[in-house]
Amino acid sequence: MLNAINNAQKTLFGRLLLIFIVTATSIFVALSFSLKMATKDGESRRSKFATLFGNHANYIVDDIGIPPNIQRAKTVANRSHIQIMIKGPSLLWKSSQEITNPANIKKRRSRHRHKNHQNLMFSMGRFQSQHFFIIKKQDYTFYLTGLRPFIREDGYLWAWAALFFCGFILYLNYRAINWLIKPLKQIKQGAQRIEKGELSYRIKCNRNDEIGQITNAVNSMATELEKMLEAKRQLLLAISHELRTPLTRAKVGIEFIDNEKIKQSLNEDLAELDHLINELLEAERLNEKHNALHISAININALIKTIKDETPDPKRLIRTHLPTSVITLNGDILRLTLLIKNLIGNGLKYGNEKPIDISCIEHNSILSITFEDQGDGIDEDHLAHITEPFYRADNARQRQTGGYGLGLYLCKLIAEAHDGHLNITSTLKKGTHITVTLPLRPLH
Repeated sequence: MLNAINNAQKTLFGRLLLIFIVTATSIFVALSFSLKMATKDGESRRSKFATLFGNHANYIVDDIGIPPNIQRAKTVANRSHIQIMIKGPSLLWKSSQEITNPANIKKRRSRHRHKNHQNLMFSMGRFQSQHFFIIKKQDYTFYLTGLRPFIREDGYLWAWAALFFCGFILYLNYRAINWLIKPLKQIKQGAQRIEKGELSYRIKCNRNDEIGQITNAVNSMATELEKMLEAKRQLLLAISHELRTPLTRAKVGIEFIDNEKIKQSLNEDLAELDHLINELLEAERLNEKHNALHISAININALIKTIKDETPDPKRLIRTHLPTSVITLNGDILRLTLLIKNLIGNGLKYGNEKPIDISCIEHNSILSITFEDQGDGIDEDHLAHITEPFYRADNARQRQTGGYGLGLYLCKLIAEAHDGHLNITSTLKKGTHITVTLPLRPLH
């Protein structure tokens, strides 16, 4: 039995079941005890209290007298804070108009015969929430209300105590369950951080139950993902570096080819391969945690104009909307140049030979550079993944429809390396809107 209980305490289901059993048992015991105390010796107490108040009621009747002295009855009612009604031959007097008529009072049945110290019989009656002591003396009947038996107050006290105790038990139950599932919130937060790319983050948990096992599984998954991504990076870096040597030899060999057409075609292919290798190496450099940017003050207006003038495509397709005031940005000029060139190149490639607009806005020390084309746009299903490495909206991956899927990924890394971010919105058949947001404050 003890082993079964110990095993149950190690599981989440067992702990919840144990909490519910303890809660139900505690409430049952509390209610049973309160009811027992409220009704303990109930009939005996009622008999004793009824006799006690019967004697008190008899003193009041003797004080009023027979025949009743109405003035005296008024004084007794005011002094004792009770209500009195007297019925007799040609008499029906009430100390308060709130008292109902005698015909409405129902006499309560009792297993005891109530007598006072003079052996005078009396009974009890009730109308709604009012309780009456009914004493008949000679030709007059006296109805007294306002004398509340202590047994009712005692019962109410135990009832309130039981409710309070049950509420306290439920509060402890809530705290226990909240403590039990609190690690689930930490697991959720940790999973969200890992999802955002913080693969080095680990969830802290000292539990040995199912929640602890889930936590260890999530941490183990993050470790394996980190190892896989690191292995991928190392493989890409190794391949990129190793390709440099045969690429150089191929460039030298091409120079010995006499056919200019073949020579030009091979040079274009090698240039494309060289560009891909450079993008891979640059992306991995920006992924390094401790990579240092070469920061300098950059005139962003002049940089955009220079890149526009150096673009080999027709300049009429590039429209700039730059502020008249000079905007100075602290950043790495080579990488920001690469970012702007890539975004202009994308706009020209997918803009259906329509103009692209470049604009700059500075607000609260935040610079926003916007690139807007008038192409076919990007489907919403692809927008969330378009900045992932090697992701392309064209599943056929044809060279005529795009590059290798590294351009926007590299732009995103450059923006984030400058404490900024890249935002892409697009509407089909209308075009794509890309905004690069960069802080103008000095970078740490």
